[in-house]
Amino acid sequence: MTDAVGITGIAYAFAGPRTTVRELAAAGRLESAPELLEGFGFEGVHVAAGETPYALALDAAGRALSESGADPEEVGLLIHGGATGDAAFAAGGVAGAGCESGPSFRYPSTRLQHDLGLGGAWTLGLDQVACTNLLAGIRVAAGLMRAEGIDRALCVTSEFFGPEALRERIYNCVSDAACAVVLERGASACRLVAAVQVTKGYYWDAESVKEEVVASYFPTARHVVDRTLERAGWSPESVRWVIPHNVSARSWTILMGLLNLPAATVWTDNIARRGHTLSGDNLINLRDALDAGLIRPGDRLLLFSYGYGAHWTALAVEA
Repeated sequence: MTDAVGITGIAYAFAGPRTTVRELAAAGRLESAPELLEGFGFEGVHVAAGETPYALALDAAGRALSESGADPEEVGLLIHGGATGDAAFAAGGVAGAGCESGPSFRYPSTRLQHDLGLGGAWTLGLDQVACTNLLAGIRVAAGLMRAEGIDRALCVTSEFFGPEALRERIYNCVSDAACAVVLERGASACRLVAAVQVTKGYYWDAESVKEEVVASYFPTARHVVDRTLERAGWSPESVRWVIPHNVSARSWTILMGLLNLPAATVWTDNIARRGHTLSGDNLINLRDALDAGLIRPGDRLLLFSYGYGAHWTALAVEA
């Protein structure tokens, strides 16, 4: 088996029901006027109504494993990101909860290992990289797979906001959702070619320096994309698709104007209908773009995400 690592399964699960931007505004769940968010490309998001982060994680993970055809006993690594401790098992749990487990020490990663029958997997929780959780998990998993000879890994993220929390973060509207990805060493489809993350700790208290975050976002994003292409050995002209995180469609128009990717198309269909799912966006979008038949074998894809606090991350993937 080679050291190449590819994606062999992707599945996601959204909480429900879908709530429009105007309904969120009427309920006092937005900071901005609904017309502004609609102008940025958002129509509605999914808000949990009794589901738990863990239930959605289990659903997505089970279907990703089924698609990959992997024997659960052959999965050697499980990485979980998102709501942790008791928040993972509570309806409307808080997205991005800290690593406090409470007195019961109930962790979603170990419960997933048990419920999915991953008897050969060891587990790892990932935190503090915000909306880059899943991309970071994929990067960590691929590195461990190559270093330790692990043949299959499962990465899962499940993130909710609280039932009364605001649904807006810096002009972006947020859904409750889970996403799971199966990685296999030696797989040729959706092969991971390169990854880059830049963290700028100056922005650790991002809410207090919003304007500075916005000012830094675009030049740092271009820097990370340029470094990713260089590490992958790709020319800018060879990138066919940008698979984004679902932030403002207007911000993607600006960013694509700054990136030197003349042949690339950014796939933004899910911004309006799904909103921003925190760290799941890129892989949810990749799943839907694959299902739509838009991505052909050999296409070069760039997955980019930004995480509050502050992390810029990109993956180069060859379909």
